[in-house]
Amino acid sequence: MDRISNKEDITLIWFDSKMNSNNHVEQTKKQLRQIIDYVIFHTQLESCITFIQSIHNEKIFFISSIYDALQILSHIKNLSQIDSIFVFNWEKVDHKNLVLNHSRFIGIYDELDLLCVSIQEQVDYLDQHLHIFSFFDQNEHWAKDLSKQTADFLWFQLYHDVLFQLTHNEEAKQELIDACRSYYRDNAKELQMIKKFENEYRSEEALQWYLKKSFLHKIINKALRTKDFDQLDTFRYFMRDLTKNFVQEHQKKVQSGKEIRFLYRGIKLTSDEIEKFKENTGKLVSINGFFTTSSLRSTSLNQAMKPSRTNDFIPVLLEIQFNLQNLSNSAIVANTVHFSKLPCEEQEDIIFDSNATFRLESVKMEDDIWLIQMIASNEGQIIKDKYIKDSHRQMEDLSIKILFGRLMCDMGQWDQSQHFFQHLLNNLNSNNEDLAMVEYSLGEVLQWKGEWSEARKYYDHVYDRIMHVKPTRVKNSANILLNIGEILYLQGKYEEACDYYEQALALRKKIYPATKIDRPNLPTHQHSSLLSRVCTSFWYVLLASSRFFQSYTGWFWTRYFLGIYRWFLPKHAANRMELVDAQSNRTQLQEMCQNLQESGSLQLSKTPLDGHVPIATSLNSFGKILFRQAKYDEAVIFHKQALTLLEEYYHSTHINIAVTLMHIGHVLTYQRKYDEALDYCQRAMSIYANYYPNGHIYIASTLNHIGYILYLEDKHDEALTTHKRALAMLQEYYPFGHVDIAYTLSGIGNTHCRQGKYDEALTFYQQMLEISQKYYFSGHDDIICALNNIGYIHREQGKYDESLDFYRQVLALQENYYPLYYANIAYTLNQIGNVLIEQKKYDETLKFHQHALELQEKYYPNGHADIAITFNNVGRTFRQQEKFDKAIEYHQRALEIQEKYYPSGSVILADTINCIGHVLYDEEKYDAAIDYYRRALSIQENFYSDDYIETSHTFSFIGTTLYKQKKYDEALQFHQKALTIQENHYESTHIDIARNLNSIGNVLYSQEKYGEAIDFYQRSLAIREKFHPFDYAGIVIVLSNIGNALYGQRKYDETLDFYQRALTIREKFDANNQVGIVDSLINISNVLRDQRKYNEAIEFQQQALMIQEQNYPSDHVNIAYSLSNIANMQRWKDEHNLSLICEQNCFLMRLKLLPPDHENIGHSLSNIGHIYENLDKTTLALDYYHQALAIYTKCLPSSHYNLCTMQSNIERLSEEL
Repeated sequence: MDRISNKEDITLIWFDSKMNSNNHVEQTKKQLRQIIDYVIFHTQLESCITFIQSIHNEKIFFISSIYDALQILSHIKNLSQIDSIFVFNWEKVDHKNLVLNHSRFIGIYDELDLLCVSIQEQVDYLDQHLHIFSFFDQNEHWAKDLSKQTADFLWFQLYHDVLFQLTHNEEAKQELIDACRSYYRDNAKELQMIKKFENEYRSEEALQWYLKKSFLHKIINKALRTKDFDQLDTFRYFMRDLTKNFVQEHQKKVQSGKEIRFLYRGIKLTSDEIEKFKENTGKLVSINGFFTTSSLRSTSLNQAMKPSRTNDFIPVLLEIQFNLQNLSNSAIVANTVHFSKLPCEEQEDIIFDSNATFRLESVKMEDDIWLIQMIASNEGQIIKDKYIKDSHRQMEDLSIKILFGRLMCDMGQWDQSQHFFQHLLNNLNSNNEDLAMVEYSLGEVLQWKGEWSEARKYYDHVYDRIMHVKPTRVKNSANILLNIGEILYLQGKYEEACDYYEQALALRKKIYPATKIDRPNLPTHQHSSLLSRVCTSFWYVLLASSRFFQSYTGWFWTRYFLGIYRWFLPKHAANRMELVDAQSNRTQLQEMCQNLQESGSLQLSKTPLDGHVPIATSLNSFGKILFRQAKYDEAVIFHKQALTLLEEYYHSTHINIAVTLMHIGHVLTYQRKYDEALDYCQRAMSIYANYYPNGHIYIASTLNHIGYILYLEDKHDEALTTHKRALAMLQEYYPFGHVDIAYTLSGIGNTHCRQGKYDEALTFYQQMLEISQKYYFSGHDDIICALNNIGYIHREQGKYDESLDFYRQVLALQENYYPLYYANIAYTLNQIGNVLIEQKKYDETLKFHQHALELQEKYYPNGHADIAITFNNVGRTFRQQEKFDKAIEYHQRALEIQEKYYPSGSVILADTINCIGHVLYDEEKYDAAIDYYRRALSIQENFYSDDYIETSHTFSFIGTTLYKQKKYDEALQFHQKALTIQENHYESTHIDIARNLNSIGNVLYSQEKYGEAIDFYQRSLAIREKFHPFDYAGIVIVLSNIGNALYGQRKYDETLDFYQRALTIREKFDANNQVGIVDSLINISNVLRDQRKYNEAIEFQQQALMIQEQNYPSDHVNIAYSLSNIANMQRWKDEHNLSLICEQNCFLMRLKLLPPDHENIGHSLSNIGHIYENLDKTTLALDYYHQALAIYTKCLPSSHYNLCTMQSNIERLSEEL
């Protein structure tokens, strides 16, 4: 046993920030370990809190130094892991005035011995009251198939049976001793007891040894409480003896003929625990471990009423009606009174074995104490027998050991299940009939852990073994083929998966020849076609493209509806598999789809009931393939036909039906038929709740998918509440950190992300990543998904380098572990491109998108809806490069694909139509752009209500275009519509609201309503700076806009402040955006110019000119503009010669760049004329004025100010000459 994890029920943590200066630490630890073996010292607050939060299977006794008490208590007040708090006063300082308020606070101690006494008292108290009670509704389950039941008491019932089949020899005994000696190597007290055990232990004394409360008692209690089979297996030698002792004592008790009608136990419960008992009145109760009772009510009553140093526990008396003669051997009990050092003739102490079950009769208050009345019952044994019978009906000849291993797998104890089956495999000979099932079960566990390659190896062995045994087990072979198809499906190899599904179909024709669907015969699967563990962890983050969201269908679904059928679905390698009528099989799905198109349904002949479940399984498998091919209508028909078969087969609701309902809900969700999808999910939920009234992974998974649907409908508060319900259920069902919890964390993160709460979303995604990394190998798709989500958040926060780092991690994992899964790799390449485009690295962006396109076209030779996403990405890149024709070409190609896959229309088409509108907008073809935007709006309004969030984006697009057309009133109306929807759907901090506020400000600015514009800009800025502080580009835009509005109000000092803030941010966080920096420099220069601070103004304008000449030497227009500005300011400073040089350079540049009669050439000529006039060179000035007039006459109306001014200048100078 390792020392990394605690094998006992209590962890002792001592926090002392000054501990390093204490010379008594080691001696203190030794003394404490005589009471609690697992002792941890901490000196750093943060690491101490983190360590406490990581503990979930133990109670914590916490000791703080008196100096640190006030600080540490404020941090641990809400940590439920802490059972008792002690404060130690090393230096015996005065603490009369120290007030410590905490419900678990025990006391302050100046002496270590007194502290140890108090700790021992709390240990004894906890040992008396630390029990886990599990409930089971026996009446609800008599009519049900129990093969998928995962109740705790089944674990204890089966363990009890398995125990007697485990090895019991000297080697097993020595294994126990060696493990304990290693674990307690620094604990002198326990080492002494281990040595005594090694020398003196006899099997018939096992119960006595257990009651000594030494290392055996502590480790066994923890292992039973947490159902830790690995630990119990190490102790199998002793556990078998202990169980035999129970049987012997039980027989003695029966033979004595002495009746005991009632047994009692005094315990402490919280108010929530008492309510739990009330809710489960009439149901069965099991207790995780051995349970000691007394025949004397008074003894137990005193036990219950014993004062507690904490005030959150309530005394409870358990009264157990006990008829030993009626219990047979289903509830093993032992009388321990004769093992007591002080036996009492009037009292008998009866201890129940861990497989005992009780019926809960009543919970009531009586004589100022809660009385819980139970009856010891045989029903646990009866339900176990039904569980075995139902399981054998699903698969014949399953041994108890295999059933137990599979139960652990069903309960999510994958590592323990794997260890158990590996142990069985190592101890079976090659002819053992269990060998095939053991290998298969190992493969299945590995498949659940995401280790698909390793799982496949075991399935290979199973298939080879089956194929070499005569007669061949055709049914099992078909199941193996189907399971291989499932692995291929999970890996995204849909064409290969379909091949294996069809091979399974062909084999099943031999099993059920009377079963026909259309022209091809539809195959079979065994009764347990259960899609075990429907993990509705969707992993959806809606991925932004341009200014709207698109949902991506790629590889997020790999764990969603895994479709792993629980009871004998092995796998094998393709090169070992005989192809079964391969050529004809390959066309079966195509034929069925053709029939679907012709008739609209699958035509079933009369089908024997025993073929219904296997056929339904195959139908669901084909439905999943069709879903991945984006053939949603056909997929729904397959799943609905499966549902019909299952409902005909089962006389009542069944989990298989619920699973199929979820398949249908899944596809409908993707068709964006949210109300229908929600209805199917609710129907599935009612079945799950009926099977598992106390909560279950299935229910949590369904809640997660319901939360996802609500999320897609922008019902964020409801979505968050639903995901949190799932999280609460999972945290109760599993200790925190279980992999299934990661899916719910993702759902919560997605909702926060959609609300623009990126920091909160990031926290949940990081938790999800940590859990996934703990449970999975480094390349598991859940880890990849978590990294993807984090990369997306960083991108939305404007942290592009960090975003790229995460996406490149994803790409490396995919290329390493899934090199042939081109669709996933293409998705990541697209995401990298989406970050690079934000960095304006357009050539690199294009390379990544085009590489993605190559992989997609290779992976989907017949086309796929995902290719349209890449076409749109390429089009968006060309748009940024101002290659508008190419941009429209790619968007049109995307639209053609989407119209093919969504013939009945879809809002996805609206997204692409908007993309085309964006290109036309950039081309300044505003009327055409608005036409496309209105087309998109019409589609959205057809599918959604008027207040749907995607509609708000299109309103904004129309508003922005109208603004460009200077139709300000109309533009304002559309932006206001968009803002109203966004404020109804989003938190007030969402980035879309900030963007729309800015757009409204722009309209008002253009209407010269500067004060109103500033109000909207300020609201936008407040959201950005507080909630999106890393969106530097957006912040700069709003700062500049506020500066512009203040400039319009001629508030120059305030204007300078905002322009300077914009420049500082650009230089610090967006240094590569040279164009933006130039804009800021020119803005500042213009304000200084208007303040007549010409020297400073020229300095900023020259900085701008220097950047332009260094970085954009061919950008003659803007360089000429800067030269002209400098020339004007030099002229106003009477530096006419310098001004002349700049203006002449500007003039020459414009001559090269512009048409000969362009207005700006006229401006340069006019400016040169002014300079010569100021230099008293009237003749030259007049000549330039004449040249300017000639150009103005060609390009300006006769009444234009510049033309009139030039005429006036010529007349004036002509008179002077």
